[in-house]
Amino acid sequence: MKYLRLKHASVSISGAGDCPIIGKLVNCCELTEKPQRVDLELSEETNGLNLIWNNGDQKPLKYHLDFVKSVSQLRSFPAPKQGAFNQALGKKSRSIIDATGGWAGDAMLMCLQGYKVIVIERLPLMAALIEEAFWRLAKSEYAANNSIVVPTVLWGNAAELLADLGGGADCVYLDPMFPVKKKKKAASNKQMQLLQWLAGADFDASDVASIAKQNFPRLAVKRPDYAEPLLAEPAIRFSSKLVHYDVYM
Repeated sequence: MKYLRLKHASVSISGAGDCPIIGKLVNCCELTEKPQRVDLELSEETNGLNLIWNNGDQKPLKYHLDFVKSVSQLRSFPAPKQGAFNQALGKKSRSIIDATGGWAGDAMLMCLQGYKVIVIERLPLMAALIEEAFWRLAKSEYAANNSIVVPTVLWGNAAELLADLGGGADCVYLDPMFPVKKKKKAASNKQMQLLQWLAGADFDASDVASIAKQNFPRLAVKRPDYAEPLLAEPAIRFSSKLVHYDVYM
């Protein structure tokens, strides 16, 4: 058993064996002695990485990211491109950098639509979870039969990595943490709850957007319908239910 400190969270790791992704996680974090309380329990099991969040006095929440199961539900590959999401990415775009990886749901959709995708995730724990899930997808029969190239996951600060990658993609996609709504109607789902607790607000979102705009031909930013643009007025906006996508050239 190993114990790590990740921001304000204590993390235990068990059953990891020689998993190289777990090795990367350990190298990115501070090793500690056994804490009085473990906030997050990460374990490697036969189905991959599993995470338990001991969320205060509430019932522990369990997480397992399974992209193989997701692709098995597709009727065909590549998945169709449609709606405001794909309009924002651009008809001519072939390669995308998702600079706010999170749980990688949007990156997974881009992958299944046939884009070449790079994912940037600053939180080492989240980077480990999504990289391991993509690794399992790459080994799957579905990926082999459809010649799927899974996204590359980069661990680190998006502002720094985007500057280094300058121009290396047709479009940068940003989905920063939504600002808190004054009148909140419903609790967010358990994946978003963990991300909000672990990551906090994206105070540098505007800086990341500015660097992306300077270094890449297209920037698409996902925003809730109640929020102001991250940067000055976008070149164009595509709207869907509850959210819109601001595009900068």
